[in-house]
Amino acid sequence: MSLSPEERIRRGRAVRLHVIVALFALLVLIAVNAITSSRYPWWLWVLIAWMPLIAAHTAWAMGLFERRREGS
Repeated sequence: MSLSPEERIRRGRAVRLHVIVALFALLVLIAVNAITSSRYPWWLWVLIAWMPLIAAHTAWAMGLFERRREGS
């Protein structure tokens, strides 16, 4: 099953928004880390946790999780 152009655009926007929100939140966490305890970069754990989520969201947007029907 192929995604329609409208669905691709909608999913692409959703992924783009996800990445923008994640980057903004990460910048805030980096600033908080720098202000409070700059010795240990704990924000890296957040980055490591978010990477697979964004990768999965991108894969979904590309249609990699779509089930194909028999005979199509």
